Amino acid sequence: MPVIDMSKNQKINMTKEDGSNIKNIFIGVRWDMNRFSGEGDIDFDIHGFLTNSDKKVQYPSDIVNFSTYGDGKNYPWVEYSGDNRTGDDSQGIEFNGRHFDEYFIVHADKFPANKTDFTICLTIFRAIQRLQNFGMVNNAMVTVYDYDNPSGFEANFDLSEDEKFEKLNAVELGRLYKHNGGFKFQAIGSGYTGGMVELFKTFDLDIDEGRDA
Repeated sequence: MPVIDMSKNQKINMTKEDGSNIKNIFIGVRWDMNRFSGEGDIDFDIHGFLTNSDKKVQYPSDIVNFSTYGDGKNYPWVEYSGDNRTGDDSQGIEFNGRHFDEYFIVHADKFPANKTDFTICLTIFRAIQRLQNFGMVNNAMVTVYDYDNPSGFEANFDLSEDEKFEKLNAVELGRLYKHNGGFKFQAIGSGYTGGMVELFKTFDLDIDEGRDA
């Protein structure tokens, strides 16, 4: 199956070549090291927001990130891995020949029946305090696979295709949502310059970025 290069707002079906639904959906984020030597480490964090069309969440049950996931027992429908705020890009996993710093694996058959959407977002930890943005790294990419058969389904969304991306420090990467008994994935790429605070307001939450969220 050919690799899909997604553009902003493009939607694709999470289906196999034979038309059946993908059961386990891998969504990973990768990027290169800091662009400029001498800069402090930039610590990206992935977040997932479980919602309906109203984009409102209950804390902490509808948020999947470094402060909520714990051992994962409360989130049987998703697996999560992040770098735990260390900024160490050697963490993460090797999958299908690539290194992914942070990722989700969504189990479609266990997805909560009372929810329709899972929005995947990326922030820079304490970006405002550290004066950091996405322009300080190269080649930020979201990749979606069929976890059980990655060579059979692959879609990539290059975040740098939007010239505004380099000025941002929080961004909605994409949205996985229910559709006709299966799922679709939509590349979003909309972002914020106010860091985690502005991002979480979109989901009807007020946070203090000086604390873990």
